[in-house]
Amino acid sequence: MKWRTTTVDLEKYMKKSKLINFTTQDFISEKELELKLYRWDKVKEKYIPKLKENGLLRVVTTKIWNKDGISRLGHLFEYEDEKAYKKCQPIFEEIERKEKEDQLIKVFVNRGIVLEEYDFRNNEDD
Repeated sequence: MKWRTTTVDLEKYMKKSKLINFTTQDFISEKELELKLYRWDKVKEKYIPKLKENGLLRVVTTKIWNKDGISRLGHLFEYEDEKAYKKCQPIFEEIERKEKEDQLIKVFVNRGIVLEEYDFRNNEDD
């Protein structure tokens, strides 16, 4: 059997993020942070497909570790464009409303448009 090698231009198939939102959430304790992650894990399958459908391209959740005494999560959201961002907001408002029903969470939101990007994950020069 012969194997055929083809080169695919991933740029043609990968959508580029045009708008990025970086949100941090501060919790009163590590236990509250863990509770939030547990609850999200139970409901995310309901929301992720809707967000993707509306133009959310990528989500990354991080545990911020370089701030002593602070229980903090960071969330990176990448959108196709501002229109996609606006379409996703009612979904995020519903999520946030449910999160805040019985948890005290301080939320800090930063939004920006992409001016420059370097993505070395698919670098063929390696």
